[in-house]
Amino acid sequence: MGERNGFCSSNGNVEEPLSPQDGGASPHPEVPGATGRRTWVLVVAVLVALVLALTAAVAVLSGRTCGGDPAVLAPVLVCPNGWVGYYNVCYYLSRDEGSWEWSQEQCSSHGASLVLLRREWEMEFLSRLNVNVNSWIGLRRWGKRLEWVDGSSFNQTFEVHGQAECVYLYNGVVGSTDCSQRRPYICSKPQVPR
Repeated sequence: MGERNGFCSSNGNVEEPLSPQDGGASPHPEVPGATGRRTWVLVVAVLVALVLALTAAVAVLSGRTCGGDPAVLAPVLVCPNGWVGYYNVCYYLSRDEGSWEWSQEQCSSHGASLVLLRREWEMEFLSRLNVNVNSWIGLRRWGKRLEWVDGSSFNQTFEVHGQAECVYLYNGVVGSTDCSQRRPYICSKPQVPR
């Protein structure tokens, strides 16, 4: 007959005694306050489980935040209807045609400007969207110097064909022509939080 911790069985297995509710004796009748200790252990176990659940929730939320700060959820960025969003910028490809100045006014009326092509991927992206259309962009010649509509200097990231005043994009090629010519235009502006 096996014996362990004072409990015996006929087959050698250790068996738990019946609880007082099942008609058996209390396993620790000589220890006063044993029920209070079990309650305390249960409370601590529940608190540990809550802390672990909160830690997991913070970890999940931190993957959806700006800069990893769990207190600030990442905003959902959107573009107006009819605009195309790409890399946090909204683009509008017009079907209307007008002069370079008129086109810039149209963009301004939407809180935008003629498109600024400052990153390499922008020209490729717009060329795919705007195949075989001569569209005004936000670059213009002032004397011998090319300048973007926001006043910044052109940094020669691509070649501009021609010596005319206003600049357009055609199938991945950037050219210049007289500003009074009627062309469609491309506007751009940052995406905004919903």
